[in-house]
Amino acid sequence: MQYNALGQSTISGVLSSSGSEKTGGVSVLVLSTRDANSILGYSISDDSGNFSVTVANKSDSLFLAVRSLNFKDTTIAIPNRSQQLKIILRPDVFEIAEINVRANPISVRGDTINYNVNSFANAADRSIGDVIKRMPGFEVTELGQVYYQGRPIQKYYIEGLDLLEGRYALANKNLPHQSVGSVEVLRNHQPVKMLEDKIASDATSINIRLKNNVAITGTMYASSGFSPLLRDVNLTPMFFHKKQQVIASWQSNNTASDLNTQHQPLEISGGELKGLNNSKPELTGVLDVSQPQIDKKHYLDNNADLLSYNHLIKLNNESVLKINSSFYHDIIKESGEVATRYFIPGDTVSFTEITKNKFYNKSLSTGLSFTQNDKKRYLVNKLSLNKFRDSEEGLIDNEPEEVNQKAETPHFSIANDFDVIIPVKRSFVRFYSYIDFNNSPQKLTVSPGIFKDALNGGNSYQLTTQHLLQKNLVTANFVQYTIVHDDWKYETETGVNYENQRFETSIEKDEQVVLADSLQNDLHWDYADFYFSETLKYERNKLWLSFELPFNFHYYNIDDGKHQVGDKLQKLLFTPSFSLKYDLNGYWIWRMGAGYNNILADVNTMAQGYVFSNYRHLKRGIDQLSETRRFRFNFGFEYKNPVSGLFSTLVWMSNYSTHKLLLKQQVNASGLLFYEVIDKENQSKLNNITFTVNQYLGRLKMTLDLKSYFNQQKKEYLLNGEMGWLNYKVFALHPGITVNRWRKVDLEYSYRVQLFNQISEQSDFSVFEQRQKGSVFYNPEKRHLFGLTAEHYNTQQTGQRIANLFFAHFSYHLKPLKGKFKYKLEIRNIFNQSEMELFSNSDISLVKTSYSIRPRQFLATISIGL
Repeated sequence: MQYNALGQSTISGVLSSSGSEKTGGVSVLVLSTRDANSILGYSISDDSGNFSVTVANKSDSLFLAVRSLNFKDTTIAIPNRSQQLKIILRPDVFEIAEINVRANPISVRGDTINYNVNSFANAADRSIGDVIKRMPGFEVTELGQVYYQGRPIQKYYIEGLDLLEGRYALANKNLPHQSVGSVEVLRNHQPVKMLEDKIASDATSINIRLKNNVAITGTMYASSGFSPLLRDVNLTPMFFHKKQQVIASWQSNNTASDLNTQHQPLEISGGELKGLNNSKPELTGVLDVSQPQIDKKHYLDNNADLLSYNHLIKLNNESVLKINSSFYHDIIKESGEVATRYFIPGDTVSFTEITKNKFYNKSLSTGLSFTQNDKKRYLVNKLSLNKFRDSEEGLIDNEPEEVNQKAETPHFSIANDFDVIIPVKRSFVRFYSYIDFNNSPQKLTVSPGIFKDALNGGNSYQLTTQHLLQKNLVTANFVQYTIVHDDWKYETETGVNYENQRFETSIEKDEQVVLADSLQNDLHWDYADFYFSETLKYERNKLWLSFELPFNFHYYNIDDGKHQVGDKLQKLLFTPSFSLKYDLNGYWIWRMGAGYNNILADVNTMAQGYVFSNYRHLKRGIDQLSETRRFRFNFGFEYKNPVSGLFSTLVWMSNYSTHKLLLKQQVNASGLLFYEVIDKENQSKLNNITFTVNQYLGRLKMTLDLKSYFNQQKKEYLLNGEMGWLNYKVFALHPGITVNRWRKVDLEYSYRVQLFNQISEQSDFSVFEQRQKGSVFYNPEKRHLFGLTAEHYNTQQTGQRIANLFFAHFSYHLKPLKGKFKYKLEIRNIFNQSEMELFSNSDISLVKTSYSIRPRQFLATISIGL
């Protein structure tokens, strides 16, 4: 027998039956002898009856409990040491007239946590996404992105295949939950088969496990109503087979359903959301209206269409060919009254504008990829094309005159991504190459002419046009060599990133180019980043350590044709980082990380000619490259106990930054902003604490949620010639409860309170916001379902009156006993609310917006199950 001096023991063994019953899927629990309700560890036996549990406890003895519907409960006392056990179970026979067999809501097998969909579904749920957001440990954002225990998922599989990649919102919002048996959470998931059991992964993926008889499914419905004349059509058939998967979709609506979230990929890189605009630069545009932080269905005035086709073909067991293509078209209108107050030294500048905007969005996104993923090779090649033909119109009522704005913001991109990993004995070699061409000719026209002092000697004129062109060729290439030696991994990477870019701007006054160099830019540059990185990883049992030591040599060859400036810059940077993960006992995980970054800004910031990005902001750069030095630190805990349904996270992040250049801001009496970049070192600080806890109470069929965060920022600024410190604090608390314990009634309630406070040299104000949302669905019998949803918003800013907004929605669902058709009637915004007040802020201003809300609407829907 082997004793563990630290109190950590591995208890394993095999279960057998005194009869012929199978002993797979049996729960094995290790309990404290001091408190039999305290679960120290758990396991689920495999098909052969084998189990293994690791516990960390200093007691001399433990209880081992075996629980199953098919066997009598068995509890034995065992010494606290690593050991092998053989346990014989006695069958348990139930003689009852009728029995409903329910799967465990949450079960665990190895690194896989299984959520039974039926245990969390409500009568009003339509898609699998509606159910996932209610599962403890999960969070689904309004964009459709899925998080698990505070971290974004890596992969969204359907039956083990990654059909949609970053566009998984299409499936999450349209795959009927009735077609899904379970959602599997794959912890520590390594998607590259060659690296399984060799290179550990800390990422989490999910796998949608369909019911056995499901091959064809999807969503099909049509809605019509008023006012105005409304439509909502969705035809999304899905086909799933071992050799092929297809999801096609045609959706069209003007009922505030945002289809762009199903068009653009939602991917995470370096902890940030990527791919939402497919790298489209927003160089200019009309002055928009701040959107309220409420559900878009209340205010989005859209007219959208989406066509999407996604097809995966398994060429063999290891190779996959895939096409993902999507076309999106939308016309979005927004309107509101915007009251802006700038806080300048010794005074304030205030003005109010009535704004009406219209956005025309049209884009095509297509990707063709080949993947080979087996134990001997990993190869991916993906060709992608993205084309945008977007434009904008804006009308601002500034008494005594109106301001008209028109923007054209097209963009074209074509890219190829190649990645291959091959084994070399116990080591691995990876070759990666990415190449991307982008072209963005954009312009903004404003009438009557703006910035009269800078452009026309203070005299009025009719038309101002800003032209911008950004064109570049970008490539990234590296070779990576990984050596695996017992618990150590040595990773050497060397590569080069190259960019050739052109940035040109000019301003027209009454359709005549203003020839002054101060109003033009003609920047051309070549940029190369040669780097060498050494990464050392240690992975043993429950401890993961990683040290990354990259050296980067940056080379710039910059030519400024308009300002007769040429420069060659060279920078050698060392940006080390460290991360640690420790699995304390299977329940608690401790994480820590630290690092130093030296961030170089885009060369665009060196444009010395004035550029206006909207009709109020005129900006120019400096002949220096902005540089930011940043120290960061993070620390956190995760707790998960799927057996008891408890999940929790606590994360603290902090960084301290020193910036080489400072943004000089000048506000005139008309509220126009002039920006210049000057050579002055300045600092900023950031602290953030986030806490979440989710508890599923199986006996009560109830889920309790709590999310809270605190954010504090402090930074230097320069306004109208005076330096100052800006302090910004936000605190939010968001509890919620879901109950579906009753056969006929489902209840949900959530409350959110947020307080933000901003203090600067010129101002000190606070905004207090509250939101309450509740719903009740009553299902008197199988055919009928009645629903009522209510939302209340309360906002108060220092010295202002309280703004209240109340929404109520009613729905009736009818499912005849025969046939596949379903019917729904809805009344949205019963009390016909028309606008909402909200507050937003910048370093130097507070903006109060009265945003227009969609009117009362009546909608009738007919749907058919596929």
